[in-house]
Formats: sequence, structure tokens, C-alpha cells
Amino acid sequence: MKPILIAPDKSQAKPSYWLGSVIWLVGWLAICWLDSHLDSSNLAMLLVLTSALAAVCLPWRISVSLAVIFVLAFDWFFIPPRGTFTVDFHQHTLMLLVMLVVNLIIVILMAVRRAQSEKAARHLREADILRQWSDALLESTSPQDHLHELQHLLSSLSGKNVVLLVLKNDLPEQDDLLHVWLLGEAGIEQRHALWYCLRNNQQLGRGTGRFDMFSDVYLPLRARSHALGAVLLSNFAEHEIATRIHLQAICDQFGNALERYRLHQQEMTAREQVQAQLVRNNLLAAISHDYRTPLATIMGAASSLNEQIEKLDVAQQHQLAQRIYDEAERLNLMTSNILQFARLEADKNINCDWQSAEEILADLMRRWRGRNLGYRLHITLQPQLPLLWCDAILIGQLLENLVDNALKYSPQDSLVNIHVHLENEMCLLSVSDKGQGIDVRWHSKIFEPFQRGPVEKGGAPVSGAGVGLALCRTIALAHGGDLTLECPEEGGSRFNVQLPIRALPNEFTLGDAS
Repeated sequence: MKPILIAPDKSQAKPSYWLGSVIWLVGWLAICWLDSHLDSSNLAMLLVLTSALAAVCLPWRISVSLAVIFVLAFDWFFIPPRGTFTVDFHQHTLMLLVMLVVNLIIVILMAVRRAQSEKAARHLREADILRQWSDALLESTSPQDHLHELQHLLSSLSGKNVVLLVLKNDLPEQDDLLHVWLLGEAGIEQRHALWYCLRNNQQLGRGTGRFDMFSDVYLPLRARSHALGAVLLSNFAEHEIATRIHLQAICDQFGNALERYRLHQQEMTAREQVQAQLVRNNLLAAISHDYRTPLATIMGAASSLNEQIEKLDVAQQHQLAQRIYDEAERLNLMTSNILQFARLEADKNINCDWQSAEEILADLMRRWRGRNLGYRLHITLQPQLPLLWCDAILIGQLLENLVDNALKYSPQDSLVNIHVHLENEMCLLSVSDKGQGIDVRWHSKIFEPFQRGPVEKGGAPVSGAGVGLALCRTIALAHGGDLTLECPEEGGSRFNVQLPIRALPNEFTLGDAS
């Protein structure tokens, strides 16, 4: 939050006594010098002018006093008979009275004008502070982190000791300091008054109409319909009503900002709950939809073996058993992906160790050869690859999912290429196929859970829960890497797994060398 710039209060600037004194001195000397050239009426006009100019610089009480003094001095020095307050002609009496009244009117008008100017300047200054405070609160993502700024601002504007009491969450049934932030030192009675101000959402103390016997003033941090805290201003003067109104506006701004933040947090929590419920619903829908077909296949094949085994020859029995095994393996893969994805989403911790990329790929090749699909895999390894700091089981599951997708989404008997090399201090594992490729519009969405691209094989959608690629990216991110998709010009798709290269510890290097 940016600091609030509190400009000096120009409305409280001291009057220019020396300038007012100079004006009166120059004016009086001019009257004395022009005494032999002008009559008393013109000299009186000059005195009125001097009084008006001096009233701009001096307080109204001093201006009134000087106006009366100099009118009497004018009568003494310039109205015949001179040297006395006696007036010979009624015209002179009227002139003196008019001069005195005009001087007083001018002084009063100047005092009113000055008061209006000071009030306007104070309102402008207060409006600027409110604007800066409002902008600062709008820029803040967490208003409660700026309680010290609020305390400092209120203290600077009021010149009083300020104590803040702000709710952390909901209002407790009983006064309990564990549920609030308390900034500043407050006695037991003052804390009770702060809680009372908070619960009743009302100002308390001198000049507020409630508990006027208090020497302090208590202001609530008001939101729309309730208070979220209270402020104590020690020894606040009763006549400082305008200041209290300004401080209450600052407190209201903070209260509204705090309420907006809490409503936003509640909205985010509600959205997260809705999103979690949506994920659960999608998970159940995916499981119920994608598990139905393999389960039906398994049940059908098992039923045939159970009821018609005597009518089936050995080849047919082996075919049905193989179908049961393939569908069970498919269910196992989908279940493993879903459970692993849920675990990594809840907990990013992984069990890393120094692993060899050659061993991970060799294990992968053994599994695919066991499924009689190893002939479709072509692996290329850059010589002298460094060891990887990774979870071998997760990386193996990642590559198995990518290879499984490549085999499903590419023509039969076409090769799936796996290439491993170093690039920009990263280990790059690429899995590419010769399939139809993936539309550019799906390049980012394909990594979202329960999303499957519009790629088809033989005119029918390829089965799957839509979790495999989401799990692959989650595994890559958990290792500090990433998973990206490319569509080469020659066709097909290429998935690139980037894993960071870490330096081997010295003890590991020495042990390995021995």
C-alpha cells in the first residue's frame, strides 16, 4: 500500500501580523503626509482603505480593535478642534460614525470570507486524503494487513493516541481478544467501550450524544449494516466535530474495504467448493461411462468361459482370457491414472532419487513387449545422459500414458518414436506418432482433466477417462518441468517432457566413481 501523503493544513496558517502592521503604518503615514493637501473626508476614505487592506492579513478581533482605535485617533488628530474628541459640525460626527460602521462591516465581511476560504481548503484537503486512502485500499489485496497504516493516518490527522480493535472473522458471542486484532495500549474500561462501540455500531464519547462523560471518542469501522471494528481517540476535544466526521469517513472506507475483501474470500471459497464438487461429479461421470464398456467386456468373456467352456476350443478360450486380461489392464491403467492425479493434486510431494533415463526406458520397453507391442516403439538416446533427480515410478507412468495415447491415436503398425536428449540445460523426452494430429484449438484444453480431443480412430472415438494427459502434465510440473504439445509439418503429434538437470552431490559422485 502506498503511504498517504498528509499535506500541511494551510487553513490553519498563522495570520501575517507583520504585513498587517506595515499596512497600518504606511496608511497612517500617508494620511499624515496628505493632511495639508486633502480635506478630512478624503483622509477618512484613505483610512477606510487602510483598514480594509489590513483586515485581509489580521484576525478579525485585532482588525476590529484597530479600526476603533484609529477612528478615535483620526478624530483626535484630524477633526477640528484638533487634540480633542470634541466635534464642531454634525457632518463630522456623521462621517466618523459612517467610517466606523464601514470599517466594522469590512472587517466582518473579510472574516466571513476568510472562514469560508479556510473551510473550503480544509474540505479540499480532506477530500484529497480520502481519495488517496480509497485508492490505496482498492490497490490492496488484503486490507487487514494495513492496520498500522490506518492507525498512523488517524493519529496524524487527529494528533491523538489511537487504538484499533478489528475483528479477525465473525463477531464472537463474548468479548474475546483472541478473535480480534488489538493495536495500541488500552485499559480495561477502554476495551469494554471498544467492544460496545463494535457491537452497537455507534459512536461513543464526548460530543457524540452517547456517554458524553467519556473524555475519549470511539468510532466504529462501519460496513454496510454492521461494524467490523472500533477506533479509540484519546482525549478528543468536543469542539472538533469536523475532524471527527472526517476520521469517521476514513474508518468507513476501511470497514467497507474489509467487508469487500471478506465477501471476495467467501466467494472464492464457494467457487472452490463448486469446482471441487464439479470435479467429483466429472470423476464419477467419467468412471461410470468409461468403466462400463471394459466391465461389460470382462463380464461377457467370463460368462462365456463359465457357461460354454466345453464348447470352446483352446484357441477360443485363450482369446477370451486374453480379452479379459486386456480389459482388466485397461481398467487398471485408468484407475491408476485417476488415483495418481487426485493424489498429486492434493499433495505435490514426490519421492525423488537419482535415476537413469536408460533404466526407466528399458523398464517401459519390457512392459510393452509383454503386451506384444514393443515392435512399434523406437527409442533414441543421446550418449552419456546425466542422472535425473526424479520419481522413477511417476516418470514411467508419464511415459506409459504418452506411449499408450500415441499407439491408440496412430495407424496400426506405425512406429512411435521416443527421443531423449539434452536441450537448454533440460532433459527433453519426446514421444511422437504418425496419427492425425490435434487441432491447434485443443492444444491447451487437452491437458485439462476429463477432456479428450476430437481425434478419432476408425471413425469411432477412442476410449479413456480423459485424465492421462492431465496426469502427465501434473507429474512434469511436480518435477519442476513441463509438458508441451507440437504438431510437426510431417504430421502426427509430438509431446515434449522437459525435466530440469541437477548437479550431482559430491559424495554421490565420489561413491559412483569408486
